[in-house]
Amino acid sequence: MGRWTFNNLALGSVEGLAYLSCIWRHRKVKNILTVSLLVAFLYFLLMLTTGAGRDEQIYARELGLKIRIIKWLPGGETERGDSNRRIFFHETSGRSDLGLRQTCTVESAAKNNPGRPIQVFMTAERLDYSSPWLEVLQNYPNVSIVLVDPRSYFAETPLDGWYTEGEWRKSMYSVVHLSDYIRVLTLLKGGGMYMDLDIITLKSLDEKLLRNFFLFETEEMKLLTNSVLHLERGHWLIEEMIQRLVKYYDPNEYMWHGPSMISNIMSRKCGVKRGQPNSNNCTDVRLLPHYKFAPISNNGWEILFGDATPDRLAQVTNGSYGVHCWSGKSKEEQLKVHSNQVYSVLAREHCPLTVAFGAADFLA
Repeated sequence: MGRWTFNNLALGSVEGLAYLSCIWRHRKVKNILTVSLLVAFLYFLLMLTTGAGRDEQIYARELGLKIRIIKWLPGGETERGDSNRRIFFHETSGRSDLGLRQTCTVESAAKNNPGRPIQVFMTAERLDYSSPWLEVLQNYPNVSIVLVDPRSYFAETPLDGWYTEGEWRKSMYSVVHLSDYIRVLTLLKGGGMYMDLDIITLKSLDEKLLRNFFLFETEEMKLLTNSVLHLERGHWLIEEMIQRLVKYYDPNEYMWHGPSMISNIMSRKCGVKRGQPNSNNCTDVRLLPHYKFAPISNNGWEILFGDATPDRLAQVTNGSYGVHCWSGKSKEEQLKVHSNQVYSVLAREHCPLTVAFGAADFLA
C-alpha cells in the first residue's frame, strides 16, 4: 500500500489489447505458455483499471486486508435489525478513498466507541487500494464500508423523483445537496447517529444523552445543524424532513435542505424560538448546546491550527464529545502532526494509526 496519493495505471483496456496483439505478431513469441501468462497479466491489469466484475470484499482479502466491505442491496443488512446504535458517515463526492482527515474522523469514532457499529457509506463505483485508508480502518472490527449506488439507494423511496429528475445535478452545491438528502434517507432506512466527516470524536458517545437529538450550530443558538444528529428508526421527525425535502428544493440555496430546514421544522412543530433552547415543546427530541460537538465556531476555525495551550485545549475538550474541524474552510491549512497545533494534538491521541500511516501527507 502506498501513501495518500495514487497514480492510475497507464495500461488501459484498448491499449492493453493492442499491446498483446503486437506481442503475438512478434516472431519470437509463439510459446503458448508465454502468451497465456501475458493474457493473465493483462486481465489482472484490466481488473485494476476498470474494476470490471470485481467483488470488493474478495479483492480486499486477496490484498491481505480484513476490512469489512458491504455492497448495499435493498433490504440488506444495513436496513435490518436495530440500527439505532450505529454511527454513520457519508462520502458523496464519488471519490474512491478517504482523505487523511476523513480517515481520522472515522478512526476516532471507532476507537472511542468500540462496541458500536461504524458505517461509512460511499458512492464510488470502486475503491482505491493504493492509499492507506483501508489499512488504518481494518484495525477496527466495528468499521464497515458500505458501497452505495445512489440510483438504487433512492429508488422506490419518497426521494426517488428528486434524484432521477436531476435538477440538483445542475446546482453549484450538488455534492452538498446530495449529502443533505442521502443522510436523511439513511435515517429513513435505518435510523442512527450521523456525523460529518470532519468531526474528531473525543470520547465514548453517551447513548442515553445522544439519542434523538439535534445540535445548535453556535452559542447564539439561532440555528440547528445537520452536521451531527441522532434519530431512531421511525421517529416522526424523519418523515417530517423527508416530506420537506420532497416538497421544497432550491438549487441555489446552500443551507435550506439542512440547518435551515431542521430549524424551520422545530420552530413550526415544537415551538422552538431562536436563541431559546428551553422553548422546545417536543419531549421526544433533545436540543444540545453547540459545544458538545462544535466548541470552536465556523468563524474561529484558525484556533485549531494554533498552539495547544492549556486554555485552548480546555476550550476545545471540556464537556465536548467531538470537535468539528470545518474542512470547508480549513482544508488548505497544513496540519503538522508532530507539532503543538490543537488539531495535531487531538489527532495524535484520537486517530493514532491515521497519523502513523500518513504523517508526511496530512493535508487531504
